[in-house]
Amino acid sequence: MRRLFYALPFLVLGLGLLFWEPTVARAAVVLLGWLTFALEYRYGGGSREGEELVALGVSVPLLLLPISQTLAELLAVFMFVLELAALFVKFKLKA
Repeated sequence: MRRLFYALPFLVLGLGLLFWEPTVARAAVVLLGWLTFALEYRYGGGSREGEELVALGVSVPLLLLPISQTLAELLAVFMFVLELAALFVKFKLKA
């Protein structure tokens, strides 16, 4: 089983929080979490440790969302940019 799937319950929890109290900050965190998950699921898979890092990076902002929306947004944006940079390097070095 892929370690990346450990993030799915937290993504569903984030959707529940978004439907419970829809705000722009929550929508941004949940959207970035799902996008990061989708990018890693589709194009990642280089190593088990990478999947664990992305699963942790997706779940932590969603857990911090009820406590601090600003910190959750910063972490979600950071993880999304980190995933994009990793995929950019992976495909640029491949060509």
